[in-house]
Amino acid sequence: MNLNEIKTAVQTVNREVEFKPVGTSTGWYFELRHESAPEVQEVMRRFQAKIRDLTLKRKTSQYQSLVAQHEDTLRIAHVSGWKWEQGIDEEAGRPAFSNKELKSLLNDDRISYHIKAFIDEEIGSLDDFLSRSDNS
Repeated sequence: MNLNEIKTAVQTVNREVEFKPVGTSTGWYFELRHESAPEVQEVMRRFQAKIRDLTLKRKTSQYQSLVAQHEDTLRIAHVSGWKWEQGIDEEAGRPAFSNKELKSLLNDDRISYHIKAFIDEEIGSLDDFLSRSDNS
C-alpha cells in the first residue's frame, strides 16, 4: 500500500441539542461542532500558542485570565448554528444565527449564564481542556 494513497479525513458530525435551561423545553436547538472540526481546532491552536508564550515568559500565573478571555471564543467556535421549533415565545423573537448574535447573547446578563452553562456542559470548557493537557 502506497502511503500517498491513504486519505485522512476527519469525520465531524454536528450535533443538534435543544437548549433547556432548568429542564424546560424551549424549542431552540443549537448545532454544535465536534472538537475536531477545523473551526474549533483553529481556536485551540491560537489558544495553545498563547499558553506557550506565557510559559516562555514565565507568566503562568496569567493562565486563568487567559482562559476567561478566550472561553467565549471557544464557545462560539463550537456553535455552527441554531434553529427554532415549536414552544418558543413568538413575542420574544427568534433571532437568526450569526456569530455576532451569539456573542451578543453570551454578553446578555438575562440569558448568558444559561447559554454558557449549556454549551460548557455539551462541549466542555477551556478549564477542562487545560486539565486534560496537564494530565498528558
